[in-house]
Amino acid sequence: MKNLYKQVKTLILRNKVSDFEYDCVKTEIYQTNLLMLEVCSLVGCVLFFVLGIVGIFFNSFPNARTISYFAVFAVMLFIFILSIKISQEKLKLAVPLLYVFIWTLSVFTAFRGIYGNTGNYSVMFVVLEFAIPVIFIDRVLRMFRNTGLLLFLNMICTILFKDVKIARVDIFYMWLFYGLSFIPCFYLTKIRVREFFLRQIIENQRDTDELTGLSNKAAFIRLAKKNINSTNTGILIMLDLDYFKQINDTYGHFVGDKVLKKVAVCIQEVFRSSDVLGRFGGDEFLIFMVGANQKNIARMRCEQLLELLNKTPVLTDDPEKSGFIQSSIGFAVFEDTDFDTLFKNADAALYEAKNSGKNKVCCFENN
Repeated sequence: MKNLYKQVKTLILRNKVSDFEYDCVKTEIYQTNLLMLEVCSLVGCVLFFVLGIVGIFFNSFPNARTISYFAVFAVMLFIFILSIKISQEKLKLAVPLLYVFIWTLSVFTAFRGIYGNTGNYSVMFVVLEFAIPVIFIDRVLRMFRNTGLLLFLNMICTILFKDVKIARVDIFYMWLFYGLSFIPCFYLTKIRVREFFLRQIIENQRDTDELTGLSNKAAFIRLAKKNINSTNTGILIMLDLDYFKQINDTYGHFVGDKVLKKVAVCIQEVFRSSDVLGRFGGDEFLIFMVGANQKNIARMRCEQLLELLNKTPVLTDDPEKSGFIQSSIGFAVFEDTDFDTLFKNADAALYEAKNSGKNKVCCFENN
């Protein structure tokens, strides 16, 4: 028995989803649960509305059964509307909304399976209730604490309202399906989370510039366009290093790569984590300030970045010989056009900075 216990424990621990993995893919989990909530609550709306209408025509109205159908329909409709309205910034609401859905269905199945079937078995309602952990994704322990509490409450109601022989059978099936639902929930959660985790790794590798860790060209354009479409605001900043070819020719490409890494670090220090930061290629970098529309703030950030770069030596061990990093920066504010026009405007501002002496900040002015 000891060996069997150790083997089972080892198997569970080996297949358990770690908190690190779960936290890395929380956004994907929330989005998946929201999608499932939309589908399940919409199906629930239709089902319970139809049952309520049927109850009106074929049963005396009002009665407890028909009222319960319309009550659940109202809750399902509320969950459906709320799940649609939840934005990317409020994805955490998916978890409490999920448990509102679970508890609503559980209370209904308890009402119909116990109160509505005091003289009959209610295995069907038990199966419905404990199928929930298989459909949705959450931390396994939290999911089973909730379903375990529901199981306990159902047991008490079953003992109080049902005949002893029928109650025994119902309670047996409650425990049976509670235990059986743990197995697919445990493994499906693992499969889904690992799939999200691996997909995230692949997407990061695809979208990240290997040298600097910033977004690459394709990822930057996609993210910038996405933010423009959603907020209709933003400021695009273009940065091009001055005399970078001389650095490569004088000190070699190894030093040149180090300089590019230093520039990326400086950009990350000055700009927000919510901004889109990217390397466009070679010694050219792009920054998209999400939701920004004030030129003075953009200029202040650009000047902070330029000041920081001018204090960063090309060679850390010999700054006097190598000098400091210099850069020309141009930026443009989005003006209800499109990304291509914004890009051209920022590029024009960059060339103005280059042609008017370099190592300076210029803003695009629409004359």
